[in-house]
Amino acid sequence: WEELEAPTDRIVLQMDPGMVFGTGTHETTQLCLAQLDEYVKPGMKVIDLGCGSGILSIAGVLLGAAHAVGVDIDPVAERIAGENAALNGVQGDRYTVLCGDVLTDGDLVNRLAQSTYDIVVANIVADVIIGLCPVVPRFLKQDGLFIMSGIIKERLPDVLHALEAVSYTHLRAHE
Repeated sequence: WEELEAPTDRIVLQMDPGMVFGTGTHETTQLCLAQLDEYVKPGMKVIDLGCGSGILSIAGVLLGAAHAVGVDIDPVAERIAGENAALNGVQGDRYTVLCGDVLTDGDLVNRLAQSTYDIVVANIVADVIIGLCPVVPRFLKQDGLFIMSGIIKERLPDVLHALEAVSYTHLRAHE
């Protein structure tokens, strides 16, 4: 797609989004990437709900996470995210991508909840994030971080209300 104009000391994430979401240029993706860059520490575990091309979960590993999981409802996303992980050298026990809907698939939720994650990231629409609010605590370690983006300004009060209803604390919004 695009070549680097000049060498950089930054982590370079190579992506081919194929037929799914996730090139890395959208503002909501940039916000999530900035938060991952700030908070991912070596050895952490990251899960991306609605992973699309895998950009956020793959970035988590490239930033030092020991393991990341990408989950998407689209089977094409499962394939594309796996290909993008391989393109970035993120393979084996460092990365898992799954197809399924954590809002409706109890077996998937139970499978994912067998482990806990330092960071859960979701760059999707407000309605889906609201639906995730009661599910995400099953995935988060104590003092874990839930990074979410894709919320239009008019829906932010609804999302904040849903988060408060399940006792999330230390809420912070960036625009």
